[in-house]
Amino acid sequence: SINGYSLEFLGLTVIVSAYYVVLSFSYVGTLVVAGPLELGMTLFILEVVRTKKGNFATGFNGFIQFVPSFVAGLLMSIFVMLWSLLLIIPGIVAGLSYSMTYFILADNPKISGLEAIKKSKEMMKGHKWEYFCLCFSFFWWFVLCAVTFGLAYIYVAPYFNATIANYYEELKATAVKLASDFPH
Repeated sequence: SINGYSLEFLGLTVIVSAYYVVLSFSYVGTLVVAGPLELGMTLFILEVVRTKKGNFATGFNGFIQFVPSFVAGLLMSIFVMLWSLLLIIPGIVAGLSYSMTYFILADNPKISGLEAIKKSKEMMKGHKWEYFCLCFSFFWWFVLCAVTFGLAYIYVAPYFNATIANYYEELKATAVKLASDFPH
């Protein structure tokens, strides 16, 4: 839950959105900062979900791990684009496979972007459909965002991101339990 931290999240969302708007005129600029900004947003939402406190500055800590987050963002873009060449469905499946990459980078700051992608693929095995359904359950919320010209995004973005963060926490706990039940 992110109750009480909607303003911090909104401020962070506005800043990140402004970056994307400004940099949208330059694909290279967007490519360079997208990974660190996504990691920063992930660090912030994990902090709120885990500690019930959120520090606005945490949203920019993704730049501390600039190289791994940049590499992860770049490689995910390339991989999804290549899978999408086969048709749209393989691209969607690839995107679902890589969906936990920034969460894994947030919890493991010493690993590379490629390692985080591999761990995300492993974590999402058997969970892609479940994750797709979870994301799709927000369809009408996103329609509401469109109808209100983004105003509903003030509520929906923190709600959606906290839901995904909690899903990651659940997946991670399941993986830890399975590892302890079946030691190598």
